[in-house]
Amino acid sequence: MTTQTEIERKYDVDDTAVLPDLSDIARVEPAGEAQLEAEYFDTAQGDLAAHRIVVRRRRGGADEGWHIKLPAAEGRTELHWPLTDDERPPRQVVERVLSRVRGRELVPVARLRTHRTLTHLVADDGGVVLEVADDTVSATDATTGILRLWREWEVELQGGAPDSERQRTALLDAVGARLTEAGAVPSASKSKLAAALGRTDLDGGPVERPALDRSSAAAAVLLAAVAELVDDLARIDPLVRADEPDAVHQLRTRIRRLRSLFASYRGVFDREVTDPLRERLQEIGAALGDARDAEVMRERAVTLLDDYDGLAPDLDTRLQGWWSERYAAAHAQAVAALSGDRWLGLLDDLDGFVARPALADAAMQPAGDVIPGALRADLRRVLKRAKAARTAESDDDEIRLLHEVRKAAKRLRYAAEAVSQGDTAVFGKRTRTLAGAAEAVHDLLGEHRDSALMQRYLREHPGSGKAAFDYGVLHEKERHGAALCLADYPAALRELRSLR
Repeated sequence: MTTQTEIERKYDVDDTAVLPDLSDIARVEPAGEAQLEAEYFDTAQGDLAAHRIVVRRRRGGADEGWHIKLPAAEGRTELHWPLTDDERPPRQVVERVLSRVRGRELVPVARLRTHRTLTHLVADDGGVVLEVADDTVSATDATTGILRLWREWEVELQGGAPDSERQRTALLDAVGARLTEAGAVPSASKSKLAAALGRTDLDGGPVERPALDRSSAAAAVLLAAVAELVDDLARIDPLVRADEPDAVHQLRTRIRRLRSLFASYRGVFDREVTDPLRERLQEIGAALGDARDAEVMRERAVTLLDDYDGLAPDLDTRLQGWWSERYAAAHAQAVAALSGDRWLGLLDDLDGFVARPALADAAMQPAGDVIPGALRADLRRVLKRAKAARTAESDDDEIRLLHEVRKAAKRLRYAAEAVSQGDTAVFGKRTRTLAGAAEAVHDLLGEHRDSALMQRYLREHPGSGKAAFDYGVLHEKERHGAALCLADYPAALRELRSLR
């Protein structure tokens, strides 16, 4: 699979339009013609279109093959696999959209034939800056049989385009101005598939979201936060499958945030529905946990080794390699869990919860009346566990009890951030301060826990000779770092206590 970012603009033109001279923008070179045939796939319910995802099989042209197009911050991300004889999307393509289609069959929804004439704008160094495609398209809606015909100019940035977004936008603006002078108008449809289906956009356009504030119903605020997290689960899932950097962490964090919202705001959500959802989320979180722990330890090993000279031969390979092997095995198990019916069914049920929420008694009360009490309860929970940890009778007992403090602080942090950040920020500075103080406690105890895990590994895999000595040195560095975390912990806890 290859990946690229697609940044383009489309313009509708009639049959008489002539591509204008663009030579004062960059050197112009004809780049040939191509006959393209493409089939586009989606479920009968339109699950991919609802999330502005495109799956297609294209024959002809330089990029023939299987494509997935995904929304991105700038333009779209395009994934590309070589052309196969399959008439349906092959397994490796389906896996990248499995969290959206969830086992539902992908069927053809449109068929397009395009005659394309290409023109390149070339920089002084010979790099192609921009491509203008003059496309004559015939498209059939596979569901209705309606045939649609149109001509468009598609302007797409290439590898030699400017590095900065501002410069790229200026280049596209300059070319666009010339094209509109020649009679082109910005396309009414965002993509060829949307045009083939008679739409302006695949997902039907932006959804109007009501403004939220403290007078809004608590359910309205919290369901908006839940909906965003649920969508994130499906969005990040394929990144975990592809082993993208930090994807396991991101998915595991979203799962924990969602579980925290259901737990912290039990007065708003019906526990008979949300408790089983929390248990099922915990299952997949546990499946991701081993992979995340190994990933953290591998990164920790790199930092430890970078700070220590004079290592025994191959010690860095042994230490990093052990955790890399653990990660690879755990990642494979996590992907297997993501491919199972339990996870895909859970995603369906979470979507169902967002669409038809099960609410409790406080759901329709103002957020300003309900949410502060829930946050105070979570804060008391942290402080109660912190008090219990002070009475630990052994090191192992202390580690266990501090882990409970850490989990409680994390839950408080997530509950506070859900109502003080982004579109659901109905509470302000004080709640953000509370979230920050909980995060400080959580981070210190998380660092302490990670250090304890590394120390245990170093004790249990001592090696011999010079390697044993080096492992001992690394163990002492970790032990010292863990002690510093515990030294800073009381001050962080006092800061959190002051916000009662």
